Amino acid sequence: MMSARLNYLVCLFALTFAGCSLFGSQKEVVENHYTLEVKRVLDQPSPKARERVLEVSQFRISPRYQSQTLVYQKGDSWYHTEKNQAFMLPPQVLVTDQVTRYLGNSGLFGAIVEGESRLKVTHLLEGAITALYGDFTDPKGLQAVMEIQFFLLDPLATNPPKIVFQTGFRIEAEIPSSTPQALIQGWNKGLETILQNFENDLRRLFKESSLE
Repeated sequence: MMSARLNYLVCLFALTFAGCSLFGSQKEVVENHYTLEVKRVLDQPSPKARERVLEVSQFRISPRYQSQTLVYQKGDSWYHTEKNQAFMLPPQVLVTDQVTRYLGNSGLFGAIVEGESRLKVTHLLEGAITALYGDFTDPKGLQAVMEIQFFLLDPLATNPPKIVFQTGFRIEAEIPSSTPQALIQGWNKGLETILQNFENDLRRLFKESSLE
């Protein structure tokens, strides 16, 4: 009897500190590693757009969200999922990759590079992920929250850097449940909306600058 009670307490202790209670319990451990993915139809750049070469720097991320485990909030408390429910790569790497792919299909640039290149870079893009979490405070209003700041720079002006354009977007996408899968789907939807808005802003910028 004492042994059974001890086993129960050990199990209760493990569940209490697992940091994944909102995602439900499982009888067996299932490894799930997630990625972010946004699709965009390929548009061919105009002759003027072909002259633009964009260099994308690795996006920064707020320390609270830099772990590969998923972050969620309930009330005033913050939690992480267990390591078996996590991003495949650091979230800032995934977001940078999707931004690069999306803009590469937008037709706004003749080429997009990451890191050093022999191409003459005309624009430099930096970004900061300032929110990436699930808000489970209200069970009737679960949300996948994502916020990204964008900085388009003149690569020739380095001291001090010259910001050509700056903007940011915050998306609070409603999700049907507090599962990791629903959270990832909400972030994908939010990232798609953010990139659509950013693309529209860049089109207006280039048009107003008489670059189209």
